[in-house]
Amino acid sequence: MPILIAICGGSGSGKTFLSRALSLALPQSTAILSYDNYYKDQSHLPLMQRDLLNYDDPSVLDSELFLKHLSLLRRGQAIDVPQYDFASHTRKQLTRKFEPADIILIEGIMVLQFPKDVYDFTVYVEADPDVRLSRRVKRDILERGRTVDSVINQYLTSVKPMHVRYVEPCKNKADFVFVNNESNGIDEEQMHTLLSRLSRI
Repeated sequence: MPILIAICGGSGSGKTFLSRALSLALPQSTAILSYDNYYKDQSHLPLMQRDLLNYDDPSVLDSELFLKHLSLLRRGQAIDVPQYDFASHTRKQLTRKFEPADIILIEGIMVLQFPKDVYDFTVYVEADPDVRLSRRVKRDILERGRTVDSVINQYLTSVKPMHVRYVEPCKNKADFVFVNNESNGIDEEQMHTLLSRLSRI
């Protein structure tokens, strides 16, 4: 039965970066599943209305489908992961086949909104707010076609308050807190400790 490891943290904290580093470091077969793929399709709304939605609130994520997929993965079954277009706030027509592995790393800002027993181990990636913001600006401009003004406006109006309300409290219930303020690679001492913890699951 696959081991499910949740990796939570604020936007720009380095969840994906840590997930990829763990995937390379773990001796077992691994696969990475992003909760970002499970944003609800907003194609029924005009684009102007889509842009006004708060995409940092848990309600915009398809938690029902996500939990169903986790249950299937637990049983060793493959799933069809939705593909989300962040520029248009819609789901693409095609899905992506996701095969289970020995360890499945599940990352996203809201993955710890579920009961802890959904996972076998939970990690919270912590980074200073200014570090997270600078990373988010760079990512959203390069990967999601956003402007600097739009990224900063979204950060101040929804990302920051939703982080304080929903994401940051998850730090207290995580099994491991990984501090990730550097931009020159993964902290080897913390990684060694984390891998040691994971080897005992």
